[in-house]
Amino acid sequence: MLETSDSLFSSMPNLENIWISIDSRHSVIHIGPVVALLINQFALNTFHSHSLKDYFTECQTWFQRKGGFFYLIPLSSFVRDLPEGVVFLDQDWELKPLPVPHVIYNRCHSRKVERTPSFEKALTQSEERNIHVFNSGFLSKDEVYNALKDSPPLVQQMPKTVQGFHSLEEMLSLYKDVFVKGINGSKGRYIMRIQKRENEFIMYQNSFTSQSPLSFSTYSSLYKQIRSWCNPSSYLVQETIPFLTVEEQPLDFRFLCHLNGKGNWEIVSSVARIASRDQFVANVDQGGRIAKPLPILQAVFSPKESIRVLNDMKKLCTSSARLLSDTVEGHYAELGIDVGIDESGKPWLIEVNSKPSKRTYLENDRIRPSVKALYEYSFTKWMNKED
Repeated sequence: MLETSDSLFSSMPNLENIWISIDSRHSVIHIGPVVALLINQFALNTFHSHSLKDYFTECQTWFQRKGGFFYLIPLSSFVRDLPEGVVFLDQDWELKPLPVPHVIYNRCHSRKVERTPSFEKALTQSEERNIHVFNSGFLSKDEVYNALKDSPPLVQQMPKTVQGFHSLEEMLSLYKDVFVKGINGSKGRYIMRIQKRENEFIMYQNSFTSQSPLSFSTYSSLYKQIRSWCNPSSYLVQETIPFLTVEEQPLDFRFLCHLNGKGNWEIVSSVARIASRDQFVANVDQGGRIAKPLPILQAVFSPKESIRVLNDMKKLCTSSARLLSDTVEGHYAELGIDVGIDESGKPWLIEVNSKPSKRTYLENDRIRPSVKALYEYSFTKWMNKED
């Protein structure tokens, strides 16, 4: 490493240390890795209340410790091609002119913005400058399903799924219990669970009206209500798998998968998520609580069986991440994968998220594994470029 007290770095923010690559043929010194997190627009005076502030701070701390430079790119700076970003200086975050990054992690949380010509142009310009942008866009639920459904091993661990409402009545007749999900929904929103009972249909929902559950005496009245809320092309219907519960509350597991420096997908963290009393989904944004997976499994299975089930879930996640990243357009290096377990211990794939929540981490006194994984991945990308 190079000591950055050298006057060579006087025009840059203070760095504890940095890695260098020397190109003797062209008499150029490259420093890195320089990594930027692309985030939605925000006012600097509100930064201290930002939901990801702790994550940003951990990234900055770890990159500085390991040798690297980390900063944030506001969306407006990215689309306007401005060489600036928000960097941690003198115990605070400030907007400054900054070097072009080697790697950009796209954490923009607006599908609408990602579809704009200005955003697409900025992505293209980044690629032309040899900037590696990963998680370049949201993955819709139908896109994920279509990418994975042709894999014989994986399709056996995915609920039966159809897009649109043309098969809703048939699905209800066949399974008696289905989920209706917005293909672009996130954080547990725009989801309905519908159960067909002897003389009525029961619907649970959390996004369209404050009343839940709702009861419908006929399918036509149920369908009329759904159509008043939803565009069929933007929704899919999925069979409900009878997953394990905790005290009769829905349970699932979130696995954070990251592409490592060797190009392999690995699990960097995992949590169990238990729904709150008034919810039918376990998402933390809908009031769910998190716990360590193994004790939750050991309340149902033997210690040996619990480890097997946990390993089966991990295998499902890494296999899904590998096939998905090889199939869909764009670059992906971090995915949040949700898995449910049935009574036999079989894991089922629920969802894959390309902008995974940073609120599902239990040990807040340490640098989280996803931050370390981001550094390793970025360092490898930078070194490979310099080679």
